[in-house]
Amino acid sequence: MTYFTTEDRDGTIIITLTNGERNTLNPELLEEGAALLEGLAQNPPKQGVVLTGAGEHFTCGMDTKVAAALDEAGQKRAVAGINAFCAGLHRLPCVLVAAVNGNSIGAGGIMMLCADWVYAATGNYKIGLPEAKAGLPFPPVPQVVLDYGLEPSWRRRLALSSMLLAPNEAIGAGMVEATVMADDLIDMSVTKAQEMSAQPGFKACKRQFRARANAEIDAISGD
Repeated sequence: MTYFTTEDRDGTIIITLTNGERNTLNPELLEEGAALLEGLAQNPPKQGVVLTGAGEHFTCGMDTKVAAALDEAGQKRAVAGINAFCAGLHRLPCVLVAAVNGNSIGAGGIMMLCADWVYAATGNYKIGLPEAKAGLPFPPVPQVVLDYGLEPSWRRRLALSSMLLAPNEAIGAGMVEATVMADDLIDMSVTKAQEMSAQPGFKACKRQFRARANAEIDAISGD
């Protein structure tokens, strides 16, 4: 099964996560995503990447039923998968825009924090990091992304209270740049990716901006 579809839109690669009704994550999906991102990192699209979800959800995070059924080896595989997938997102040298089309829970919030720009569709859905409530502590790479991606007070609130935010509330938390009409989400995200990519110093500035976090991620990944 393929969990990720790609579309080349005028040089911008649109990646769509697709897994059932809620776009939940599992080890196989994470490994496929990490391999896709590794390939994109080796040959970065000149006009950047847009990441979105199929249907009504961005992603509702790890499939809790799958996670509960994993043995010790499966749990290690799942942690390795989420580490590799998030590392791949965070290390992308090109522009990464998250086009959040619906609920973005747990790992979905970490994926948003890996992006250089986040647009969220207007709508009645939630964004958050409720790992504490789900009983799934943050793996090492997501923890690094969280440490560098959120202002400390919001990091504390979201990580320890499991509070969920409406899209417009997520702007104040620093997880979203702006909300846009759902019908405009992908087009505006592609436009933003291309605008940011047109800056001659973008890659160098992104490399500088992410150097410390990526060094910690590399140490975790053993690279």
